[in-house]
Amino acid sequence: MSVASFARNILLAGCGSIAYKLWSSHSRTSAPLRRILAKHNTSTGPKFYNGLTNRKACAIMAQMRSGHCGLNSYLHRFGKADSPYCECGYGKEMVQHYLLECRKFKDQRASLRTTLGTGRMKMEWILGHPKAALATLEYIHRTGRLQQT
Repeated sequence: MSVASFARNILLAGCGSIAYKLWSSHSRTSAPLRRILAKHNTSTGPKFYNGLTNRKACAIMAQMRSGHCGLNSYLHRFGKADSPYCECGYGKEMVQHYLLECRKFKDQRASLRTTLGTGRMKMEWILGHPKAALATLEYIHRTGRLQQT
């Protein structure tokens, strides 16, 4: 290996670690995804997304995993929603609330719980495992909450 390529590799490695530190320290956007990925046996990259049916499904899961989706808590930050709170009246409409808590979608959630099992109704499982991703996408479809207008 030449000195130039060795220096290039060190520089790239340093940039990667700096970028990772910046990403992991940014609390607002990276925290939800970091919590999901911190658990054991969660999938990332192609291991996760190759199991999904199409590009739209991949986009929806990426949005849900990052928290950058069409829910009121995110839209309110940009003035696209009047309030960050859910229409059900029981908290901010964030991904966790939408998937696990919202009273408006308890029937759809019951179907998701039946498919996944009660012990797997955790954010890390719902958004971190390819097997659960398909059931989660079905839940999202049944609620109609994230349908584009």
